[in-house]
Amino acid sequence: NPNLSLVRSKDDDDGCSNLLIDSADGPLSVVRAMVALCLLQRAPFTAIDSSTVLRKIENDETVTSAERAALRELGGESGAILAVELALRSMAEDNGGVELEEFFLSGKSRVMVLDIDRFKLVKELPDGDQYLQQEQEVVNKSQSQSQVWMGRGRGRGGGWMMGMGRGGGGGMMMHGRPPLNVGMMAVKVRSEEDDLKDLEAMLNKKSFMEMQKSKTGEELLDLIHRPTAKETAMAARFKTKGGSQLKEYCSSLTKEDCRRQSGSFLACEKVHFRRIIAPHTDINLGDCSFLDTCRHMKTCKYVHYELDSMPDLPLAPAKPLKPQRAEYCSEVELGESQWINCDIRNFRMDILGQFGVIMADPPWDIHMELPYGTMADDEMRNLNVPALQTDGLIFLWVTGRAMELGRECLELWGYKRVEEIIWVKTNQLQRIIRTGRTGHWLNHSKEHCLVGIKGNPEVNRNIDTDVIVAEVRETSRKPDEMYPMLERISPRTRKLELFARMHNTHAGWMSLGNQLNGVRLVDEGLRARFKAAYPDVDVQPASPPRASAMEVDSSVAQMRSPFVEPRAPEAAYASEEKQPMMVLQGI
Repeated sequence: NPNLSLVRSKDDDDGCSNLLIDSADGPLSVVRAMVALCLLQRAPFTAIDSSTVLRKIENDETVTSAERAALRELGGESGAILAVELALRSMAEDNGGVELEEFFLSGKSRVMVLDIDRFKLVKELPDGDQYLQQEQEVVNKSQSQSQVWMGRGRGRGGGWMMGMGRGGGGGMMMHGRPPLNVGMMAVKVRSEEDDLKDLEAMLNKKSFMEMQKSKTGEELLDLIHRPTAKETAMAARFKTKGGSQLKEYCSSLTKEDCRRQSGSFLACEKVHFRRIIAPHTDINLGDCSFLDTCRHMKTCKYVHYELDSMPDLPLAPAKPLKPQRAEYCSEVELGESQWINCDIRNFRMDILGQFGVIMADPPWDIHMELPYGTMADDEMRNLNVPALQTDGLIFLWVTGRAMELGRECLELWGYKRVEEIIWVKTNQLQRIIRTGRTGHWLNHSKEHCLVGIKGNPEVNRNIDTDVIVAEVRETSRKPDEMYPMLERISPRTRKLELFARMHNTHAGWMSLGNQLNGVRLVDEGLRARFKAAYPDVDVQPASPPRASAMEVDSSVAQMRSPFVEPRAPEAAYASEEKQPMMVLQGI
């Protein structure tokens, strides 16, 4: 019965209630009564372990200080969990009121309560006999009402309920059956409201014909939404080898909070953080607004975090696997990264050839103090970007007032804006940034990337979304998720990044910027054209490696270069068939 409660005296002078149990029985009797009450309130009963029983007792506001003292006294140095387990074992040995099973968790023994005998557990409560007598009176009163729906029995056995004796012998149990809950024997008298509910349920029940029509409609709907074989094959090509490499962050942040909230001895398998508590840290101040991007971490008094990679349990030695990459093609197929340290404003773009994808992160003049130089609006408009593409896509990062200027530049360069990608910025704890270092009026928690198209390029449509959620890193550094996404959209085409830095160099990409380390070119044709235009500049490496498959095959539509002689269409199709497409799913 969920309404059961321990009987406590009300005449205590100091205001502290005490159990009506003989003090000679000691704290074990007090704990047994508390545990029995906790188990009786679990209706219907399901298996429960000793640690959960202890947690329910500790969270019970009706438990008095005297009862908590008995719990601590019985547990001793081992804690209250030992007191609960001693009470469970003693009840199992004395009267069989509980059915127990022991198990081990993290090398520690724990007790699981599989089943209970409510009649025997009631006797553990103060005045347990009084509870049994009250329940028996309820049964006797309901015995006559039960004949209304059970009907008059024949002979001497008529009108009996299962588990109920004849006449005054109420309480006899059927042989071989476990004892039933006494409170369940009381029969509820049906009211007019119950009859109306049953009638309404009967009227609302579907007929056989309606059920058949509904089933047919569901089958048709499932058939319509089921992907075709072509769609299934296309989706399979973009799946990551070896399964998804993504890991979810735990909402509890730290493993300690995760264990406390879940009530388990082990934290979940999600990614957790560890608080960095330095001698100068003041925990009462809370978390730092800038977290891992804080520029004064050595003296900042706020709390900072780091990833907690230590597992709760030692993991089995994993088989050595090649780390999975989120690239659409392999690095061997894409070719090595190339870059040129130059001033983009006056660099000869015509020697680079044609590109299928261009990504640019210009240093817009947004009227703020920045740790790098900026370019004037007219300098951006006059860049020789049209010489780099005949058919292709451009991805232009803009922010602040540069959003309108970026759209103007796309139009001047011969592009039509077709999409806009949003980068939602998160901090180290994967929360949306609320206190940023950018923005005149509001803190900026996102950035925009304009997408423009020129000509008629061959691209993969509708395989990615226009929102990227990624963590903020160094100033003006964009998310790495852009590179595999652009490779999926336009595979096996030459790609160029303007205003790049060394961390932007990727396989298959040409990078231009004034913060790169010298000049590195592996394409022999490009090296020759660059040396002809800039003979005094050293080019690395001294002897270029063999060109990649992508550099050799320049017949792809997006690679229409004025420096390569056109070939017959048959040869172009044949070269494309020789290159199997290796596809991985991006982040």
